[in-house]
Amino acid sequence: MLNQEVITKDQEVIDICAQIKEIRSFCLDLEFITEERYIPELSLVQLSWRKIRSAEVNVVAIDPFEVSLEPVIDIINDPNIEMILHSGQADIALLHARFQAKPQRVIDTQIAAGFLGLGDQIGYGPLVEKVLDIKIDKSSQYTEWSKRPLDDEQIRYALDDVRYLPLLWDDLRSQLVQFDREQWVLDECNYLTDVWSQRIDAENMYTKVRGWASLNAKARGILQVIAAWRENESLYFNNPPGWLMNDRTLLELCRRSPSTIEGLFSIRGLGKRTVEKYGVHLLELTQEGENRHVPKPDNQSNTPRLGQSWPAILSGIVQARCREAALSPRFVATRNEIDLLIAWWISEKHDKEPDLRLLQGWRREIAGHDILLWLSGETSVVVDSSSAGIKIEYNQQ
Repeated sequence: MLNQEVITKDQEVIDICAQIKEIRSFCLDLEFITEERYIPELSLVQLSWRKIRSAEVNVVAIDPFEVSLEPVIDIINDPNIEMILHSGQADIALLHARFQAKPQRVIDTQIAAGFLGLGDQIGYGPLVEKVLDIKIDKSSQYTEWSKRPLDDEQIRYALDDVRYLPLLWDDLRSQLVQFDREQWVLDECNYLTDVWSQRIDAENMYTKVRGWASLNAKARGILQVIAAWRENESLYFNNPPGWLMNDRTLLELCRRSPSTIEGLFSIRGLGKRTVEKYGVHLLELTQEGENRHVPKPDNQSNTPRLGQSWPAILSGIVQARCREAALSPRFVATRNEIDLLIAWWISEKHDKEPDLRLLQGWRREIAGHDILLWLSGETSVVVDSSSAGIKIEYNQQ
């Protein structure tokens, strides 16, 4: 099997996956096309794995247009096999959308780098250069991966995306073990894999339409029905939802609630071809939605006026503590968590803490505890000349 070869035979894929099952670890990267598609089109699968009883690394590319990927999906889903990738959100979302795959043991080297202070969301090339002192040529980054045949330069580029992942993870893992953070990374990878593998069902797609909460209950009911229809149509034809009807047009349709074809034609952005093809059905969906009256969810409330200046302060505490700990702040607290914590504190119902990761485990030790002290008035945040920029001082009684 040549290093530059693209695998196009099913038996070779089966043999490769059998080797990976023995060593229980492999690296993965995907090349795909997103333009003019709702779900990206998978165009190439790259794998690397160590040879049995050897430090040497095998590297291959698999052509998904020529072979069945079932053996690859099997090792991805196997809870006994670890899968190493870099910045894997898009890859995992695609695997779930296309194959209903849900990896069980993901290691993301971008996340690992964030837990070592090597950069927040650092790219694969810069990380390989920083850690391994190897410079990767990215000249083929914007290749049209669905076209065949791929030339040697394109294949080399694709293989480089997994060629160095085993060595990269070896180095990062040793550093994580040294700082007692390996389990932190594994837990975060598992958590984010679950998040990335989730897809909102069609009936709840209305909540992704910007401005939906400003609609009245009747219009929200219409939006729920038509947004679900738009989602299903877009998935069936694999076209971006905006091609069928953009969000602004969708909201206007729901506000006006037209009952005639003429009413549909009067809505800006709703093209003639769309009305001619879907008009009657849109009127039926509108009528169905009028009787739903979807309520506005309780969690749409804004931060109370008293605490509107607090997020900046709490975020500053998180950032300062993370800078001291050489840790990416996004792994400690999200803005939503900070908002929820502020809302809980202002509610004065302090008998039970909210179920937030910021207040649990190592996150509490790094920043959560300091935030609670500031909220309770026991400490103050003051300017400091250290690398953190601020320090927290106990107030004198």
